[in-house]
Amino acid sequence: MKHIFQGTLLLSTLLLSSHVTANGSEPAREKHWSVGAGAYAFTLTNDNSSSEDLDFSGFNIAAGYAVNNHFQIRGTYFSLENDEYSEIESDGFDIMAYGGVGFSKKGFRGYGGAGFFSDKWSALNESESMSGFQLGGGLGYNWGPAALDFVVTLRQADEYEDFMFSSGTYVAVSGNLTMSYLF
Repeated sequence: MKHIFQGTLLLSTLLLSSHVTANGSEPAREKHWSVGAGAYAFTLTNDNSSSEDLDFSGFNIAAGYAVNNHFQIRGTYFSLENDEYSEIESDGFDIMAYGGVGFSKKGFRGYGGAGFFSDKWSALNESESMSGFQLGGGLGYNWGPAALDFVVTLRQADEYEDFMFSSGTYVAVSGNLTMSYLF
């Protein structure tokens, strides 16, 4: 996890330094495409017992297209390990449609949306796949050549209940901090 944060910090420093050295007299141009990487976390919690919670952490790679400053489609690939049991791994993707502000122009970014996720858990040569709908929202800032986003999503948790041993109501939440290059 330490290497993921170091890599994200290095990427953000390089992207922001390229902005500082760019010519400031050029008029601002909308940037529609984005590619980025960052840290990703996922938790599956049970309202009956906190000892049944499963926490994962790892990295993500994201790509998006902003139709305009108020609408974006973004896909994210994630690869995670369980924080307690390193033999349990999770990898998958999500595709989201977001509405908000700041997708293609400099300034504050705030948005919300809905989409689809696919998640595959692997442990000891066995695997289980889950997929479903999710809702999400994010905040961030767009510097022009780079953007930093923090996104939280709430997944359809009943997809994970078959994998769990305890009964109860489950909540599935993911969060990621992503630094993106805009072009």
